[in-house]
Amino acid sequence: MLRAGPSSRPTSPRRARVRWRWCGSSLTQELAGVVAACGDAGVAIVPRGGGFSYTGGYTASVEESVTLDLRGIDRVFEINETDMYVRVGAGCTWHDLYTALKAKGLRTPYFGPMSGYSATVGGALSQGSFFLGSTEYGTVMESVLSIEMVLADGSIIHTGSDSAANTAPFYRNYGPDLTGLFLADTGALGFKAVATLKLIKFPPHQAYGSFAFADGSQAVAALSEIGRRGLAAEAYAWDPYFVRVMSEASTGTRQDLSFLLAVIRNGAGVIDGLRAGLRIALAGKAVFRPSTHLLQVTMDDHSAEGAAARLKQVRAIALANGAQEVAPSVPRALRAMPFTNFNVPERRTAERNLPTNSLYPHSRAPTAHAAIAALFARHAEEMERRGVRVGTVFFAVGKSALCIEPLIYWNDEDHLAHDRIAQTSDLARLEATPEPSETTAYVHALRGELKAIMQQQGAVHVQIGRAYDLLGTREPRVTELLRQIKQAVDPARLVNPGSLGL
Repeated sequence: MLRAGPSSRPTSPRRARVRWRWCGSSLTQELAGVVAACGDAGVAIVPRGGGFSYTGGYTASVEESVTLDLRGIDRVFEINETDMYVRVGAGCTWHDLYTALKAKGLRTPYFGPMSGYSATVGGALSQGSFFLGSTEYGTVMESVLSIEMVLADGSIIHTGSDSAANTAPFYRNYGPDLTGLFLADTGALGFKAVATLKLIKFPPHQAYGSFAFADGSQAVAALSEIGRRGLAAEAYAWDPYFVRVMSEASTGTRQDLSFLLAVIRNGAGVIDGLRAGLRIALAGKAVFRPSTHLLQVTMDDHSAEGAAARLKQVRAIALANGAQEVAPSVPRALRAMPFTNFNVPERRTAERNLPTNSLYPHSRAPTAHAAIAALFARHAEEMERRGVRVGTVFFAVGKSALCIEPLIYWNDEDHLAHDRIAQTSDLARLEATPEPSETTAYVHALRGELKAIMQQQGAVHVQIGRAYDLLGTREPRVTELLRQIKQAVDPARLVNPGSLGL
């Protein structure tokens, strides 16, 4: 059975964390029972996965609330190699799912965020996540066939073709797309228990490219063209601040060695792997040249010739936009070790970062990029005085969208909000969160201006949570429809109240 209860450690009198653990019976049924019990008691319920939301997605907004930590629903329940789908618990990490599938020569089209060492499948579905595989296959939402949902009253529903007793989750659309209804909701409409995702054969051949640009607008233009042509599995760019951070970063000898060993193991053969590892070792951080934008591209294909042909086209696009080709150590290393473990001591510093994502059609991305840069230029003097820095990453998402995501960096005291992974310390420190510093308040005000500019430029957002004004920016009838959907699935407004603005 599932045992649910607060830790024996000291807790806030108003909040307790419940951790699910597999004990042999139906996890979804037991989850449904607890959700129903909380509903009967009139207690708000907030779902939580790996805890990597930076938009308040799992932050309780009412005093009487229970956080349901769903990471115990972590099984890969079925890998169907004939019908090409996988059923996986919402609490399974992307690292564990990737490992289980790769052993069978399979992969999901989108296969996780960089934080996938700890980030969960259910969290990504709730956030509309994109990264690994997303330039070719889009966001995680395009990889979903069906969801097993627990609603606020404890009822269980299945979406897509899985919604009848004698069917299987092989097809997403049988009538209106109810699967899509529960995606990117930041947990506002119910609790994801099990997801069914598409499978593809693991691409056997890769090619990698890295290109340095003196002009950021040329880097963005090249990135857009690569995305529109569908040439890459991942294509992303860093601005000079990120380049500088990477050049100064030190992961430590042990982790550096792990990367090289992973690159060698990931090679098509022992010799190819050794050559790739040697190239990375020799290039070192020489590719991180200051004052340049770096474009990183990974191509997947079923043949070596196909991967090489894709790289040839990517190279032509980059060089036509004024790039200089450099050693592709970054995309090669990332594919060798796709997921980063952020729960290591050297990553727990006084430096904070606050990402703010925005997606645009390719035609609007250059103007949006210029407007965002102008905002930070206006604040440059005050930011320097306060020690606030900003770096921007760019990502091609499918063929139709480009993401511009500034990250604001500053120093602040350590507090609970940044202890998102070390769970054993959280409960003991629930009352220890300090007031935000003046610089933190300034950063949030700056982010408010940034979001306003993004709205003016016609942006949409993923990982909405409580950070973006979804309802206030939609057509009035759309806003009303969203409220009616919330009323239908959660009439008492007890499921993650405040998320999505509902």
